Amino acid sequence: MSKLKFFDCNCSVGRVAYPYILDIHDAAGLKREMETAGIEEALVFHTVARDADPPLGNRLLHEAIEGTEGLHPCWIILPHHTGEMSPPPQLLKEMEEKGVRAVRMYPTNNFHSFSMADWTVGDLLNALEEARVPLMLDIEIVWWETIQSILEKHPRLPVIATNVSYRHNRFSYPLFERYKNLHVETSRYMGAGTIRDVVERFGPRPILFGSNMPQYTGTAVVPMITYADISREDKEAIAGGTLRTLLQEALT
Repeated sequence: MSKLKFFDCNCSVGRVAYPYILDIHDAAGLKREMETAGIEEALVFHTVARDADPPLGNRLLHEAIEGTEGLHPCWIILPHHTGEMSPPPQLLKEMEEKGVRAVRMYPTNNFHSFSMADWTVGDLLNALEEARVPLMLDIEIVWWETIQSILEKHPRLPVIATNVSYRHNRFSYPLFERYKNLHVETSRYMGAGTIRDVVERFGPRPILFGSNMPQYTGTAVVPMITYADISREDKEAIAGGTLRTLLQEALT
């Protein structure tokens, strides 16, 4: 049987204040770890964009991953009202020019400090929804009530919750029942039978493969999918099939 083709939705490059154990900060190091784990492609953001300055970090991202096969850019974005980023229509054009088909937001006070209410991000979320650009939100930053509100108001916007664990099932399961545009990534989705239980209830659609490298190692999460007690077809969808479809539909 051929190897599963993994497309990781949750990787980063760039230095952090407290280095991870492996101290990987560049594209070459990330690529080595991907090869060790058996991961072919990855969506990548820059830590400077998350921890300091999104416009600067997004520029550094392209410099960092340029020419590295299999690494795809994921921008961290802000609402446009302060002039730090372009208004939504222009932002989407800039993303298309740079090959950016997914974005992340970090709205809390210890990151970029803005409201997720309509009066701040409504126009931006409307534009992302119209363009079908996946929005990634860290569940340790944006809690489920905010995610539910986004899902309700923007039913065509793919929302990917990261850092989700099986302990969030009482939040995520009722949302899986109601919203087809909610996905979760797998870096912390460990627990006996966790993957199988979601697939049996909702199919493979909600789950996207993610490792959170280099904070975590990809060698832990690849076996979770490879040896999960689900069908080969479901494994292929989780490993990368669903993510590839989402990215192909973005900005088209």
